[in-house]
Amino acid sequence: MDMRKYGSAFIKPDDVRDGPRQERIVNVYVSEKYNCPVLDFESGDQLSLNVTNTRIMNKAYTTESDNWLGHVIELSLGTYTYKDETNETVVVRPISLREVTAGNRSQVATRVISPASPPLDSMDDDIPY
Repeated sequence: MDMRKYGSAFIKPDDVRDGPRQERIVNVYVSEKYNCPVLDFESGDQLSLNVTNTRIMNKAYTTESDNWLGHVIELSLGTYTYKDETNETVVVRPISLREVTAGNRSQVATRVISPASPPLDSMDDDIPY
């Protein structure tokens, strides 16, 4: 029996205080209570997205939440200031890239960036003259 749902929790700043963590998105829904997007991760944990993190996800993976599924993101500790008070938050950083597949511009494939991946803007390509 899969016990993830019994040990899962919403990710908070304390969960990333010792360092960032990577998570794969398996579901996205809107919280009825808080009217915000919620990401379900492969680990069973969840993250409620604030406006800033939602904008980051929209820019990285489009504004269609189905296109977010399967992507890997990094969660790290960040801060924000509200009414002259600094507070901690969880910051989202896209890890896997959105790529258009050949022949179908509407389908999305993912590529996870790892230290072994070549730079995306590599200038080593041969240019025919």
